[in-house]
Amino acid sequence: MHQPAALAELERIGEGRTAEIFAWSPGRVLRLFRPGTSREYALREMTISRAVHDAGIPSPAVYPEDANEGLVEIEGRLGFVMERIDGRSMLHVLIARPWRLWQTAEQLAGLHRTIHDTVAEGLPAQRAKFHRVVDRISETLGKDVTDRIRARLDALPDGDAVCHGDFHPDNILMSGHGPVVIDWGPATSGHPAADVAWTAYLFRYGGMPLGVGPAHRVLLRLLRRLFFAAYRRAYLRGSPLRWQDVAAWGPTTAAIRLGDGIPEEQSQLLRMLADAFGVSSGT
Repeated sequence: MHQPAALAELERIGEGRTAEIFAWSPGRVLRLFRPGTSREYALREMTISRAVHDAGIPSPAVYPEDANEGLVEIEGRLGFVMERIDGRSMLHVLIARPWRLWQTAEQLAGLHRTIHDTVAEGLPAQRAKFHRVVDRISETLGKDVTDRIRARLDALPDGDAVCHGDFHPDNILMSGHGPVVIDWGPATSGHPAADVAWTAYLFRYGGMPLGVGPAHRVLLRLLRRLFFAAYRRAYLRGSPLRWQDVAAWGPTTAAIRLGDGIPEEQSQLLRMLADAFGVSSGT
């Protein structure tokens, strides 16, 4: 395919917080990162996405370009080409069919366990990544608090399982061949309990996904608690983890989420960190 010089030549078919998705060629799409995304970040996400697909996890294949380190650059923005997966997200399927909540939660939990049963080469280490995030927020929280967060993090178990890092129903596409997991940028090699704790946070406190209208937001709030309870039961039923193992990661998860810099969640996160680590109300 002739590489376009302008975004106006491409059809946008989706978007997330870090990237937009454009039709590229038959069976392929371009994942184009938001302006200002570094080359390092784009290369890392491309490498991770390729690694998890090669490990057998149901995820889009990645097709690096022959030049530019495998990346595409359009109007100063970087991206990479990947397999096109047609289908609605699990979230939107759930909104359309809320009576299938329990079956859908079972499917989500089973998929998450499958990911955690996999080891993939080339993923960043979870603990090292979390320490880098703590370094970023140290100026906000102060040395005493960040030292306590680091000590808590180092006391938690390590692992080598594939951890998605942002696993929720809107990152699952329901294709004609089954569910496919997308958006692998935050993925690491680490402990499954940390990954489940992140999903638990998103269900309890995360903001509404992009593209969910006002009417569906009301329904989604009603479904969220039920869905999370069903997911939790289903995940633990097939896992050696106990809920106490997941809950132990909760305070650290709040600190890592603070590093994402989401304004509407900051007050909630600071309250959680105050309870766990003594963050002052004036922070």
